[in-house]
Amino acid sequence: MSTGAHGNRPTRNQQREAARAKAKELREQQHKNDKRRKLFIQGGVAVAVIAIAALFISTIATSAPKEGPRPANMASDGIVLSGANMAAVLSEAGSPGADPVANLPLPGSSTVAIEVYQDYLCPACQAFDAANAEQLQTLVEAGAATLELHPIGMLANQSAGTKYSIRSTAAAACVANYSPDTFWKVNQAFYANQPQEGTPGLNDDEITALIDAQKPQNQSKIAKCIKDKTFVPWATQATDYALTGPMAQAAKDSGAAGVGTPTILVNGKVYTGSIVDPKEFLAFVTQVAGESASTTPATPAAG
Repeated sequence: MSTGAHGNRPTRNQQREAARAKAKELREQQHKNDKRRKLFIQGGVAVAVIAIAALFISTIATSAPKEGPRPANMASDGIVLSGANMAAVLSEAGSPGADPVANLPLPGSSTVAIEVYQDYLCPACQAFDAANAEQLQTLVEAGAATLELHPIGMLANQSAGTKYSIRSTAAAACVANYSPDTFWKVNQAFYANQPQEGTPGLNDDEITALIDAQKPQNQSKIAKCIKDKTFVPWATQATDYALTGPMAQAAKDSGAAGVGTPTILVNGKVYTGSIVDPKEFLAFVTQVAGESASTTPATPAAG
């Protein structure tokens, strides 16, 4: 009986050992594969986290408010008109993002300093202007007063998403920067063409045309300034500053519940009378002027 082929066949014990060895090898290989997969996943997650973080930082960087340039002739965030033809008092632009520098009345000056915080979408501002613009111009051109106009965008959310208040404020800053002596005419044109609250208001081309009609200097530069939205960041900053600074203090001084436009100051004192009664406003100006004169220190006699 032949036994050669049968004698080379592995025994059952040998088969079991071989199976165990193969199973062990497969387990070790699976373990290595699992480990590599885990490292790959961890690495991928890390890369994803880094990418998300980079995107987040980039988003913050692009969406965060940027300090824009300041307009010339508005060192106080307002433009001061004085003397004949409502000429602007000139001032340097200052550094981007710099705080405004308040214009303080000269002690003992017979010239009254009138300040108006206004919004070109504000109906009450338009009403004050309609009632008082003529006598304000008379007072300024006679040398009895200076007029400091502070356009702000308090009603930026009341124009169907177009932020007309901010855009018109920024456009007014373009005029102050490139054609300051035309500011008063442009100011009046904004009120004469005031849109209703809740509407989109004038678009940038319409604002440019409105300003062009006043024949300012440097029309092309003003148009580019409006198109490029050069002073939109400043308009936003000036609005925030007014609402948390000068206007808030004025409201506190007058006992008002909150800030609002128009806010009118005469030698730093808040006017709380009727905004549509020019006689009442003139009486207030006269009263403040008299009080200021009575507190003027006497000049020492020469020895």
